[in-house]
Amino acid sequence: MEKFGLLGEQLGHSFSETIHNLFFQKAGIKGKYELYERKTEDIKELLDEVREGKLKGLNVTIPYKIEVMKYLDTLSKEASAIGAVNTVAYKNGELGGYNTDYYGFWETMKVNNLEVEGKRILILGTGGAAKAIYGTLTALNVDTVYLASIEKDDRFKIRNKDNIINYVDIKNLENIEGIINCTPVGMYPQVDNLPLANDSFIPVKYLIDVIYNPEETALMEKYASMGVKTINGLMMLVVQAVRSEEIWNDMEADEKIIKEIYEDVRKILYK
Repeated sequence: MEKFGLLGEQLGHSFSETIHNLFFQKAGIKGKYELYERKTEDIKELLDEVREGKLKGLNVTIPYKIEVMKYLDTLSKEASAIGAVNTVAYKNGELGGYNTDYYGFWETMKVNNLEVEGKRILILGTGGAAKAIYGTLTALNVDTVYLASIEKDDRFKIRNKDNIINYVDIKNLENIEGIINCTPVGMYPQVDNLPLANDSFIPVKYLIDVIYNPEETALMEKYASMGVKTINGLMMLVVQAVRSEEIWNDMEADEKIIKEIYEDVRKILYK
């Protein structure tokens, strides 16, 4: 039986194990997926297990999507362009990094009929998820992206026409089409926390929160009360997981499997 897993710092909230095990069942793969909570100094040891064949593949989540890159031999074009890795695989004698969050967010936009070409978008956060989403938005020809950061001198790489701003400046933004929350603020169990101050709830047409637990975050609830379309991160989570499996198992999954897993997970997680 092949072993796979998720590398992160605190994984008590994760639902990845359920998603991947559902995939194994539906795709007829004999596999086992486990959670690996590790400190920064223990990352290399776990990656060596992938290199040695003890693990067939790893997903990577907060806060290691950038940190993990220093231990890899190669990066996919998406991971290199984004500057973050969420999937690791050993192929052709090399430990490679990939980014499937890119495809997960793309699918989320598509199924919700959201267009970003020529629009102005606000991203909350500048971590690994924000890098993947920023890469997707620029590929879709977004007009302008504003990234809210708590860092005074954030090194997030942006196009000349985009801007990194402080959270206190959000209230001054105008004509923003949508907000994408890429921070963990509001995630279970701190479900009452908000990433925005009361004066920063600017008018938008939609809000995407990459958090999937709870089903409706406090931020989503606030914007829904204003009549704004809100979307959580479950579709992104499912799609990025399946795309990771495709990399590890050298296969192309049936789109029907993605839909089935999404519905199964919704019933389990939001019962």
